[in-house]
Amino acid sequence: MHLLTRLAVYQRWITILITAALIGVSIFATLRLKQEMIPDIELPMTTVIAVYPGASPDEIMNEVAKPIDEVVSGTSGLEMVTSTSLQNMAVVFAEYQYGTDMDKVNAAIERGLERVVFPAGMPAVVPQTDEKNPQVYPLNMNMIPVVIFTLTGDLEPNELNEIANTMVIPELKGVKGVFSVSTEGGQEKVLIGPVAAEMNARGISVAQIVAAVKANEYGSLEDIEETPLNSTTVVGDVASVAIGAAPGTAVTRTNGDPSVAIVVMKYPEANTVSVANEVTDKAKEIRENLEAQGYDGVQLLNVFDQSEYVESSIRELANEAVVGGILAVLVIFVFLLTVRGSLIIAISIPLSILIGFLVMSIWGLTINLFTLGAMGIAVGRIVDDSIVMLEVIYRRLHKGESLKTATLEGSREIAMPIASATFATVAIFLPLAFVGGIVGELFVPFALTITFALLASLLVSLTVVPALAGLLVPKKIRAEGENAWYQRLYTPALKWALGHRAIAVAVALILFVGSLFLVPIIGTSFIPSMGDPMMVVEVEMPLGTDTLTTSETVRRVEGIIEEVDSPNVGLYYSTVGTSSSFIGGMSAVMGGSTGTNTATVEIILSKGSDPDREAAALQERIDGAGIAPEDGQGGIVVKAMDSGMGGFSSNDFVAYIKSEAYADVLRAADELTASLAEVDGLSDIKADVAITLPTPVIEIDQSKLAFHVSQGLDTIQFMTELTGMMNGAGTGATLDGRELFVSGVTQSATSAEELGGLIINNGSLSYPIKLAHVADAVIADQPTSIKRIDQQRAATVTAVITEKDIGAATVAAQEKIDEVEESNPKTAIRIGGVAEEMEETFANMGIAIMVAIGISFAIVVISFRSLLNAVIIMVSLPLAAIGALLGLLIAGYPLGASAMMGMLMLVGIVLTNAIVLLALVDQLRKSGMSTYEALVQGGRTRIRPILMTALTTMIALVPLAVGLQGESVLIASELAIVVLGGLFSSTLLTLLVIPVLYSLTDRIRRRAPAKAGSSVPSAV
Repeated sequence: MHLLTRLAVYQRWITILITAALIGVSIFATLRLKQEMIPDIELPMTTVIAVYPGASPDEIMNEVAKPIDEVVSGTSGLEMVTSTSLQNMAVVFAEYQYGTDMDKVNAAIERGLERVVFPAGMPAVVPQTDEKNPQVYPLNMNMIPVVIFTLTGDLEPNELNEIANTMVIPELKGVKGVFSVSTEGGQEKVLIGPVAAEMNARGISVAQIVAAVKANEYGSLEDIEETPLNSTTVVGDVASVAIGAAPGTAVTRTNGDPSVAIVVMKYPEANTVSVANEVTDKAKEIRENLEAQGYDGVQLLNVFDQSEYVESSIRELANEAVVGGILAVLVIFVFLLTVRGSLIIAISIPLSILIGFLVMSIWGLTINLFTLGAMGIAVGRIVDDSIVMLEVIYRRLHKGESLKTATLEGSREIAMPIASATFATVAIFLPLAFVGGIVGELFVPFALTITFALLASLLVSLTVVPALAGLLVPKKIRAEGENAWYQRLYTPALKWALGHRAIAVAVALILFVGSLFLVPIIGTSFIPSMGDPMMVVEVEMPLGTDTLTTSETVRRVEGIIEEVDSPNVGLYYSTVGTSSSFIGGMSAVMGGSTGTNTATVEIILSKGSDPDREAAALQERIDGAGIAPEDGQGGIVVKAMDSGMGGFSSNDFVAYIKSEAYADVLRAADELTASLAEVDGLSDIKADVAITLPTPVIEIDQSKLAFHVSQGLDTIQFMTELTGMMNGAGTGATLDGRELFVSGVTQSATSAEELGGLIINNGSLSYPIKLAHVADAVIADQPTSIKRIDQQRAATVTAVITEKDIGAATVAAQEKIDEVEESNPKTAIRIGGVAEEMEETFANMGIAIMVAIGISFAIVVISFRSLLNAVIIMVSLPLAAIGALLGLLIAGYPLGASAMMGMLMLVGIVLTNAIVLLALVDQLRKSGMSTYEALVQGGRTRIRPILMTALTTMIALVPLAVGLQGESVLIASELAIVVLGGLFSSTLLTLLVIPVLYSLTDRIRRRAPAKAGSSVPSAV
């Protein structure tokens, strides 16, 4: 290590030229780094979505979901597979062990799906997106849409949809880096709804309506109603005719006006900010084109732009890091009282950061909230090595040495110690390999970034700082005073502590034990919210409510939102019903509402607003308006949320229930729902098993069907007409661009008699065939969705955790789960969601911290060759916990994953002060001083470098901790609070408690004097 400094001093200008070149390369690499919201990691999860228009949940389960389940279950590394069968759609969600090669898994699933024979009525591509059906969707943390637009204006929804598909989507798909562009809403049809009773009374079949409508052209809904079916019957006699959302699609509005949502996704390897900016530029061209084409009333509005949050967060973090760096330099100036020396430190900070970014680029990391937060946290620490190098140069100059001698001999004195300290700090991050789950994936890039910055700072301190010192530091400086202000403050306190050792130790012990009692008060959490504030209004109407009726209720909600007099409430976007799209499918997987009786209204809030307060105010208005469904059948709930993490919310509680018998699942779900209602901190508790509707159940009697086939029934024609009767059929005819669609008639039957009396075929034979002639047909309550976990019938109980202390709410919920599981021995209940991730993360982080402490202890023992000194030095670790926990309490943050990461960092940071102090004390004792004299003299000598390194680290973290630039980067803020508080308490107490403990163990040390002190680290 000393050789590097020697080369830098003797080849000063070459060192400076190499540094300049390195700066240029690093700036170039930094500018080319991808900018993301979160690290670009692949989750060990995948989703298969299959669309089967018109199919019931039971049909979906048996004919679509089960075959997909079997394919997915045959892949390696699988932990759990969940299938959700909905009307029109199957969603199969698979979770794998971390470390599983998901590319191979997804390829195996796609090969398996190619061998499955799906129902004939299931399309090969999804109508709305032209994507393959079924489609495999690998999940990536950066699968958050890059940009979401809404196309709205004074046109009909189908006209907006046409404009979106012809003038917007093709243009956006051409942008480099765009993976897909999909739409939501605007897909209207003219819906002809046959009424079973009227159809039976007049002997009309669905096939007759389809055939009659195909043969005509229409100018109005009335024309369709007057279409003759026979000499005495027209369409209006047996069916309703109205314009509505196409089956399997949702109704969307923006600020109360009809709209079409346009969702833009990027390729995983593409740069979020670059893609978003290019998409935004393309949107400007599209707007100009719309205006040129005469669509003045049509607006292409930007609902969500991920790049805005990413850029603002990166800007805030960067600004806070710069402010922290400036404050750190000012601290150096206060201690050294030299502009030139402070300038050297000012140069070393950005240089270390730039080199760190260069290594990040080589390693393939991205700039995101975690890596940039890590760099902001590192700002205070990366100056330590340069401070120690500069301080030893100045100290030797004060003693009268020449500048070159001071630099070279100073390097010889401290090169190995600072290298050992840096390597020890870096080694602290090795245990992160034990931290699995999403937190491990997120914080490994964080740890790598800090590692690169620290290693860069070590290189800079050993080369650039000595080279610059030769240029900027004066050749000679006046001798240093023996009693600086910080020594005058510290020396009396140290002497008092050494004279009252029992009191000093007792105070430290009381503070530590007392800090542990803060943990229940602070509470525990997971990952803090990320993203801009927003609200979501969830509307649930009584079962069976159609889209039109639900939409009218949503309009009343929209009216209330319009009346809200708050500058924080901006654009709002309504979605009525469930779409058979990726978005609709993932909503079902994440526990969102599904069906024509459900809707959501997403409300964008201004940055810095309080979503909880705004949500409470809006909820009060809605409740006062009395528009929620009566008798407890549904409801309207307003939730505060944020736009980050792509739906991986940290306040969702999930419990999975599975059993061989569905009756057992139902019973356990009912009991668990009731039990969780007693848990404080849980709200909006739902079970997805209680949703049932009277549904036609039809089973073909093959013997009866065979008889009619023997009479000349065309089997293919029969099955086609049966499918149309059940699921509806397109006609090819249009009205103002909307296709005429004849809905299935079976849903309108109110009794088994009406259902059985429906005519299927009255053309190929001399007599009409009714449904009862070929099938057993009844109307029974059936679930609107069917869930299976690991190929067993299952249910999901979800809740929103409203308490800050997520851990306490989870523990209470687990107790209820244990009680329910005990009373239902045939049922397995597994807690999931944030609770599962928290449990795994805290356990693994605890192991990581213990391993880090073990690594530190080993390094200290090897360095001092003294077990006793190592034990004394390790006492500084619990002293750090005092300030860390107190800091969280004062800041109002719970103990979460980022705070635990701060605890891990503290292990490497706080030991340095104790090592620096005791290394010199041992050397002074070896030179003949008494223990008391060595402790006082060592403390007086080491107070300056200890305060300089500690204060620069702490003050550099202040901007991050208090969020000077905003509130969006809570991950860095929580971590900074922990490190700042922990370093503050450990530094103050280390300067007093460590000498006291050293003094108390002096008698033990004298029994084995020579060996323990014969080889100690060089004094820093």
